[in-house]
Amino acid sequence: MMNNSIPKVKTAYVLLVNVDDRQTAMLRMAFKMYNSVNYQLIQPEDNVQPELILVDGDAADGEAVWQKVKKKYPDAVVVFFGRNSPSFTAPYLMKPIRFDTLFQHLRNLQQGNGVWLADNKAAATQKESVSEQAVASSTAQQEPKAVDHSQQAVTVVRFHTNGTLLGMVQKLAQQTEDTAILFENKPVLIVFPSVEKVLLAVESDVLQQLCTQTDVEWQTKAVPASAPTAQLHDKAKLTLQSCIWQLSIWTARGRLIDPITPDTIIKLRAWPNMTRMAYLPESMRLSAFLVRTPVALNTLYKLLPVSLEDVLNYIAATYSIGSLIIEQPLTHSATQQEKEMILTRKTPQAVAKSAAGEQTAEHNESDESKPKGLLARLMGRLRGN
Repeated sequence: MMNNSIPKVKTAYVLLVNVDDRQTAMLRMAFKMYNSVNYQLIQPEDNVQPELILVDGDAADGEAVWQKVKKKYPDAVVVFFGRNSPSFTAPYLMKPIRFDTLFQHLRNLQQGNGVWLADNKAAATQKESVSEQAVASSTAQQEPKAVDHSQQAVTVVRFHTNGTLLGMVQKLAQQTEDTAILFENKPVLIVFPSVEKVLLAVESDVLQQLCTQTDVEWQTKAVPASAPTAQLHDKAKLTLQSCIWQLSIWTARGRLIDPITPDTIIKLRAWPNMTRMAYLPESMRLSAFLVRTPVALNTLYKLLPVSLEDVLNYIAATYSIGSLIIEQPLTHSATQQEKEMILTRKTPQAVAKSAAGEQTAEHNESDESKPKGLLARLMGRLRGN
């Protein structure tokens, strides 16, 4: 029986013209996190009629491009998107993006509201005010910057799995032969790739300590197929994936796994089976975010108020079991990758102060009574970065 009580989400096709990569990424992320309307970004070659088009008017030919796009898509709402208003009458969306009011403005624009009137005196006053703000901002940027105590900075340390117990288990998992790993001639664990199981030969605290060992020549010994080996299969209760997950956390210890860098775009291929994995703080929140949104670590750190150690351990664990994929190939040189990597984000006090300031600034707007959502609180901090 069909359930007619489930509401259908409207899809609105949006085309971006002349919009830079940073603004495009921010809008794409905002659209994916908004559930009331399915805003879907399209390309001109998609052969889909857009309902809403945002034309970046800040370029030198911004107004000319808007006029050209308007003629090409007469049935769409073509929005002039810029810091300064257009010299002609047009739907207008002012920069910078305010994520707490973005979708209200988009709805107004789609309904025929939010049109800039070029001959409106009040509009001219507003444009002059915007220009003055731009000049003030430019002047401020030229002045020497004082130490920003509102930012908290952390250094990212990377590690590779070569010579680690994790790396050895991953290597043996790709083979077909049952193999035991030994350290100082004593067995540590046995990997059974055929049944995707692992049999531990030491206690978990010993195993955790061994995960701190690096550049070790681990000894291996093949386990011949026999009746006793088949009995070992039955005794092995730990899945291979669960073992790699745990070893990854113990090996990472708040470090970033190679080859990922802070600006590598990563995405979760699929949710890990958390019921079979060792507990990892914030894993549910991180999984829910990364399964929907490709993002780089430096952006993820700004967005989510999560401990960096938890994030890096999660990245190591999901990447090691194959659930996390690199969405964008690395383009930096080895020298650039090995430089000291520092991530910054606002301190909790600065975030609270910023949120209070934004709420005060929005006090006189038409949607002032609406509480700020998660998107506004998380994404608002990206403006000006």
